[in-house]
Amino acid sequence: MSHDKDKDFRRALESAVASFGLEALTEGQMERLTAHYLMLCRWNQRVNLTRIIKPEEAARLHYSESLFGARFIAHERTLLDIGSGAGFPAIPIAIARPDVQVTALEANSKKSLFLKEARQALALTNFNVVTARLEDFDWLGYELLTSRALEGAEAILPSVIERLTPHNRLMLFCAPDLLGKLGGHVTETIIETHRIPLSGERLVAIFTRRII
Repeated sequence: MSHDKDKDFRRALESAVASFGLEALTEGQMERLTAHYLMLCRWNQRVNLTRIIKPEEAARLHYSESLFGARFIAHERTLLDIGSGAGFPAIPIAIARPDVQVTALEANSKKSLFLKEARQALALTNFNVVTARLEDFDWLGYELLTSRALEGAEAILPSVIERLTPHNRLMLFCAPDLLGKLGGHVTETIIETHRIPLSGERLVAIFTRRII
């Protein structure tokens, strides 16, 4: 059964990556992403990591969406993923961009344990996990912040946007309604948006502090 799931996911991921217009994955990247998916399926039976678990949906909505965001990384070499959960977009980005040091910030101890186990299983030397709440963590030294499916985003993200400096950016994976709700906090900020392929209205929105 697991072998069939392996093959089904690989086929689905290859198809989704091509549909997104992304560069084809190397065999090493495919092996690591597939290993993460299989690990996610096993853990999800006892820890609620995600409701999206079918190969086609996971390949498109989790993995390819995360890889799509990786194309907008510019000069940044340090990334903090806020509320990383099952590791999206942190783990696909770490696999696709070994030149970027990725830190997953996750307050939930069970999800954090999963991320640490994934780091070890995938031998991701450019991936680190911190078990902490954002309010208790000093994130200003990171060049790029990411956030996707963050619980309580409307309450948490405004303070992040307000504290951005010209030395860091926020990449938000979101629907337009969340972007609209955050609108009152962007007076000093430039927002660049990119429609995520095959996702309806979902966007990658990049917040950059305006230089005055």
